[in-house]
Amino acid sequence: MLYCAGAVTLPHTHPRHAWSSNLSIRLTLLLIALLAGLSFSARAVAADEPAWVAPMRKVHAGFTGDTTYVAQFGDSITHSMAFWSPLGWDEPQQYLADDDGLPKKPADKRWRDVILGVRDKGPEFGNQSGWRIGNVLNVADDVLKSQQPEVAVIMIGTNDISGGRVPADYAKGVAQLIDKCLAAHCVPLLTTIPPRRDHDDAVAAANKILRALAAEKKIPLIDYHAAILERRPGDAWQGTLISADGVHPTADKTQVYSPENLQSDGYALRNWLTFLAYREVYFRVLHPEAAK
Repeated sequence: MLYCAGAVTLPHTHPRHAWSSNLSIRLTLLLIALLAGLSFSARAVAADEPAWVAPMRKVHAGFTGDTTYVAQFGDSITHSMAFWSPLGWDEPQQYLADDDGLPKKPADKRWRDVILGVRDKGPEFGNQSGWRIGNVLNVADDVLKSQQPEVAVIMIGTNDISGGRVPADYAKGVAQLIDKCLAAHCVPLLTTIPPRRDHDDAVAAANKILRALAAEKKIPLIDYHAAILERRPGDAWQGTLISADGVHPTADKTQVYSPENLQSDGYALRNWLTFLAYREVYFRVLHPEAAK
């Protein structure tokens, strides 16, 4: 058999039969190419899907609690009404400029209709000023049982590193909190802690642990720390995204998510990042049928 570029010739074959054979071969090759293209497209779509999506769908499959309730586990940076409460009355989708393939909001609903618990602050809800991971663990079971959250936002560690280092039991404690959420079929949104004045090394060490846990447990990660440094590198976050006390985010227009405001309002930035993460979880895990 002689192969030429773009054609196949079969020797000792009647011209009509050769034409028919060539057509059959060309159609076969075309079909193979189409199937290969479809397979590549499927792989491309799968590659674009975050690694946590499939594991979190399995976790959520057993959920029987309060749909749309979002628990808030953390310290003063979570206990503050500047965090998350604006989602109870604002329309954040107006700031979604890019088309990422997901709906900007649920059909025929507002985000405030599908995010409950935005103003639930205090120990009975899993957050309080001054708390460390041990404090959160002490109430986690009760919160998960009483509130039955579908999703839980977790950010803890700023007080844990007050001594300038990460306590020995910090990683184990955060892992236990994540496992409690997963056992309750609640999707955790783990968040890195923000910069803290004169605690760069301890903050970096704590966030290394958090990023590693997110990867190990295959859960969504909100990298608040990275987002702050991206907008305010070096020490430029001091007095801009982090207040004069060197610990807490700044708060002014906490519901305005314009690029300009996200450069100067620390709570607005956290709210925006948490909203983006929740939106992705909502359409990829909680209600994937609504994303079609």
